[in-house]
Amino acid sequence: MLLEWHRLLELTTPTGGSYRSTTLAEASRFCLWLARRHYENFPVASLLLPRQLRPHVAHLYAFARTADDIADFPGIASHAKLAALHSLEELLLRAAAGDAGVGNPLQRVLAYTLTTTSLPVTLLQRLLCAFRSDAEFRPFATWAELEAYCDNSANPIGEALLRLTGVWSEPLAAPSNALCTGLQVLNFLQDLSVDLPAGRLYIPLEMLARHGLPAEFALWGNSAKLRACLAELSSRVAELLHTGSELLSKVSQRRLRLYIAATLAMAQQMVAKVERLGPRLLVKRPKLHYGDAALLWRFWSYWRR
Repeated sequence: MLLEWHRLLELTTPTGGSYRSTTLAEASRFCLWLARRHYENFPVASLLLPRQLRPHVAHLYAFARTADDIADFPGIASHAKLAALHSLEELLLRAAAGDAGVGNPLQRVLAYTLTTTSLPVTLLQRLLCAFRSDAEFRPFATWAELEAYCDNSANPIGEALLRLTGVWSEPLAAPSNALCTGLQVLNFLQDLSVDLPAGRLYIPLEMLARHGLPAEFALWGNSAKLRACLAELSSRVAELLHTGSELLSKVSQRRLRLYIAATLAMAQQMVAKVERLGPRLLVKRPKLHYGDAALLWRFWSYWRR
């Protein structure tokens, strides 16, 4: 975690505590600082978006990152996390009503972004719904439960980006949701070596049972069964990404197409790494290398569509 627990709590208070900002510019700089230090790909990804949208994306990311860190903070009781997320939602609703607050940087930037872009506040409320699930974590029983979680944790991000760029329409919902859900499940696969020791099992229990694996990951001694289970998951991710690639033929805005093509290329490259590692995902977290020739080739292939 970038911020300690008491620092995260400050960001749920009206004044923002030690992060108090007196101007929109100051609050926006804080969000950009948080985004750049918390997400290694943010500077690269943001440069692919239209310049006027980058502050809004940083504002949304800072809010989501803060809520996510609260939900995942180790050693904190779930009731304390839920209380903090409740305070964050109250802050969000005040911002949606146009109240910039008395110093909290998140409330100040959200008031600006939500009122100037007409972005539905319900998208951010759905994110908070997912973070509440994280705070009271329990494994998903079925693939449908996992998809329902992704509908709150990931799909609102895609819709928000499409709305910010002014291209959102209902025909884009299915490929956008497929892309975002695929990215979320892929992230679960990428983070297995981190999440499992922390008690977070994101592979649906029905999928484990289908491959003869118990819910206790310490008992996954049969690598053939585990490899088959992981292969099914990566196959589903590949299908979701394929559906998501339909966005490229439905969106004409050049920078947005560039962003989508880059996202798909990185995702496909990560799928390939996940498939190569197989059961070793339990002990090794795969990473991307931006100079990788295969990654550049994937990007070029998508961009030419």
